[in-house]
Amino acid sequence: MKGLTGTVVKVCISGVILWALFRNIDLAQFWATVISVSPAAVIAVAVILIANQSLSTFRWSIILRKDMAIPYPRLLSIYFIGMFFNNFLPTMVGGDLVKGYFLYKSSARGDVSFASIFMDRYSGFLALMVITAIALIPGYALISGTGLPALFAGLIGGFICGSLVLWVSGLHNWAMRILARIHFYGINKKIDTFYNVLMSYKSRRDILVKIFICSLFVQSGVTLGYWFLGRQLGIDIGIGYFFLFIPLTTTISMLPISLSGLGIREGAFIYLFTKAGVSKEQALTLSLMWFVIMAVVSLIGGIEYLRMGGRKAGADGVEV
Repeated sequence: MKGLTGTVVKVCISGVILWALFRNIDLAQFWATVISVSPAAVIAVAVILIANQSLSTFRWSIILRKDMAIPYPRLLSIYFIGMFFNNFLPTMVGGDLVKGYFLYKSSARGDVSFASIFMDRYSGFLALMVITAIALIPGYALISGTGLPALFAGLIGGFICGSLVLWVSGLHNWAMRILARIHFYGINKKIDTFYNVLMSYKSRRDILVKIFICSLFVQSGVTLGYWFLGRQLGIDIGIGYFFLFIPLTTTISMLPISLSGLGIREGAFIYLFTKAGVSKEQALTLSLMWFVIMAVVSLIGGIEYLRMGGRKAGADGVEV
């Protein structure tokens, strides 16, 4: 019941924000912007998303290769299943739990499964922060005088601090001493087991470099996809703005306070892109159209979820 209540609250938050946004735009212009996009452009964006998922799966396979051998086609199916649940669960991280479940059923290695998913997410977020930091150099003039520089600094600074606690032994031990005071369903032991697996990647610089390079391509692919779709909507601004704005909106949409980031993401798009001269209608259309295309593409994951037997899928992919 508690989970259902939380979901209802998030749906309401998304609905209220979207209602407020649509109240402040020209609906006729919004619709004209929507229908201005050709079907071929929509298909092209879908292809970009599928290619990005395929590359993300390859990154995941590099991470897993150290501890287990899972066929790439199966990993691709699991990755699309995660994408499906990311779009149809209240937060963008719900799909990670589902991915971990399916990988665990395939390997019986829960520690490695969830550590690999963490590394996959972490490398993607690292690439996101690097791209944002670089984009801030030419883009600072645009956001100077607003609260955005402080927000970007807090975001990047928080990531750096979290990384130091994670990877520097002294800081990690200090954090663990604090957690040692917490005794809740053996959480300390689980964290320690998870951390030991995670630290096994520390000595594998070859893996870390490869997945970081993959992540740069993945994050750049997302930004280029947004830029391409924006061009089809008549958004004629430099691509640098996209490399500055997309990472921030992606991060904001991960906040677990709305349904898959709906409403919050669109509000961020309007706030940021209008500063670059984009109309509210164009910014809102860009965000919603990308989400809809992504949701449709993620239905591949729904089909795979059913094909693999749903929650009853065993290690061999059949129902048990």
